[in-house]
Formats: sequence, C-alpha cells, structure tokens
Amino acid sequence: MATGKTHGKHVTVTYNSQDISDDVKTIGGLGVSYDEVDVSGLEAVRDYVAGMGDSTVVLTGSFDNTASSGAHTVLSAANGNNTSYTLTVAVGIRTAPAGGDPEFEGGYITTNYLVNVDPATGWTATLKPAFGAASPAWGTV
Repeated sequence: MATGKTHGKHVTVTYNSQDISDDVKTIGGLGVSYDEVDVSGLEAVRDYVAGMGDSTVVLTGSFDNTASSGAHTVLSAANGNNTSYTLTVAVGIRTAPAGGDPEFEGGYITTNYLVNVDPATGWTATLKPAFGAASPAWGTV
C-alpha cells in the first residue's frame, strides 16, 4: 500500500458486479453521516450523541449504454427495483488500487437515475443503503 495524495483517475467504481469506472465523472457522499441527537436537557451547554447513520452516494457521469457494462445499462436496470447491489469504490494511491488501499463498500439500492440531454452532465444516480444488506463502511482493498 502506498501512502500520500492521489488523483481521481486512480479510483475504480463497481456496482452490481460491473466496473463502471470509465463512465463515472464525480462521486459525492462517500461515508456515513449520523443524526445529532440533543440529550442536554437543562444543561448550560448542549450535549449530543450520534443517532442513526445514513449514507447517500451521488454519482454523475457520461452516458454509455454498452450492453451489460455501460453505466446506463447497469443503473437504469437497478433504478427503483429495491434489489441490493454492492457498491465498491476503491481509491488507488498514485496508481491503480492495490492491496491495502482505501475502499468504501456497502449494499445499496438505486433510488434515482436521471439522464440529462446535455452531454456535459450525462446522468445522475442517487444510491441509498439497502435494507438487510451490508452497512456501508470504509475498509481496504
């Protein structure tokens, strides 16, 4: 495992066992955010605990309807069907992802897939954690 800074060209994105890396242009929201639950009662300063976690991943990219592997083919088939698919985003450090590099992974459903007519924006997909699937988390390749 290398350490240091990296570049987006060293990131791979796999969804439903299909590598859609070449079609993905931006990835937003990798991680889990937690509700802030106020438990201060009558304290002078507010106190909080972390509540329920949520993870919304937003992908955007170029339109590609290549049979079985294009992002349009993969995401349009997954949109709204409530089937859990594993999302894996591996981040290579200064090169393609290798053992020990950071990886974000979890079971997701596609709740929104919209194609834009503007070729600069292509498509947008919103993914949310799937019921009963592996919780999203950071790990290593």
